[in-house]
Amino acid sequence: MKKYGSMLWMDPGEPAVRDQTVRVVLDVVQRYDIDGVHIDDYFYPYKEKDRRGRTIEFPDASSFRKYLRSGGRLPKDDWRRANVDSLIYQVYVRIKAAKPWVKFGISPFGVWRPGNPPEIGGFDSYAELYGDSRKWILLGWADYFTPQLYWPTFRPDLSYAVLLQWWVEQNAKGRHVWPGNYLDKVTGTPTGWPAQELLDQIALTRAQRGATGNVYFSMRSFMFGRDSLPEKLVAGPYANRTLVPASTWLDSVPPLTPIVRAGRDPVTGVSSVSLQPQGTEATWLWLIRTRVGTDWTTEVLPGLQRFYTIPRIAGGVAADEVVVSAVDRSGNESAPVIMGLVTGP
Repeated sequence: MKKYGSMLWMDPGEPAVRDQTVRVVLDVVQRYDIDGVHIDDYFYPYKEKDRRGRTIEFPDASSFRKYLRSGGRLPKDDWRRANVDSLIYQVYVRIKAAKPWVKFGISPFGVWRPGNPPEIGGFDSYAELYGDSRKWILLGWADYFTPQLYWPTFRPDLSYAVLLQWWVEQNAKGRHVWPGNYLDKVTGTPTGWPAQELLDQIALTRAQRGATGNVYFSMRSFMFGRDSLPEKLVAGPYANRTLVPASTWLDSVPPLTPIVRAGRDPVTGVSSVSLQPQGTEATWLWLIRTRVGTDWTTEVLPGLQRFYTIPRIAGGVAADEVVVSAVDRSGNESAPVIMGLVTGP
């Protein structure tokens, strides 16, 4: 542990620190049924300054000397980036060896280096945090990347749309690109953003080929509900439920088509379906779509569920058709079962 500023830091230059970090992650992965592991943008710390405003060097001189004595030849900054690279790579491959379906994701600073692309300025995370995030996405060392695009759409030197396109263009391995959005800036006041700014960012994300979702910081902004943001999201871009896009590099084989049987209670007239998976692979989710006239409703249910009661819409109108698919842990969807339903009072 090294004291730096007001905090204690584990020195990434110590192999034992990287090993311990990987062990902790693997302990969680192996003992709990988690969906994924996420790493924020803290690789080396943001620079601390002394009382005179001078930058304080991170106290890793001893670990760098050990590296040089062992025959290492990299300059210090490149050595620091190599330490982070090693940690990222080891976390990814060890998670996959333990549980291939558990996703690994990173939310790096939204700018890799100023000038990439040319009109972009700002903080140099490559030089300051020693995180070569462009390398990780080029080599596919995660299942999803969430660059922190925490600036408004109207800022030209840190343009949301321009940066998002740049990150998608680096995605040589076709991983998920789900930009991070700064919910905490939505205050509905002159010093913050209106909710419409987030709606605009979602629209830009959906318009960008190769970007397939958004990740939000932080949950408290949903809880505070400033400028009616949750209501505007539900009434707008999130009016319908959907699936997380499939991670086909982990598993591209869809589940077998399930056995689905429809029934109707003769007294109440309520329709239901029984859900039976096929094959040895466990069903992770059920995707159930029901049609009333020309209108469709989508539900996503846990794979352990075996029955589903089909709700009636306002006025007691029953569904005409139900479509059921099984979804596996990597997001692959089976061929659908399409069934017409008996309607009546």
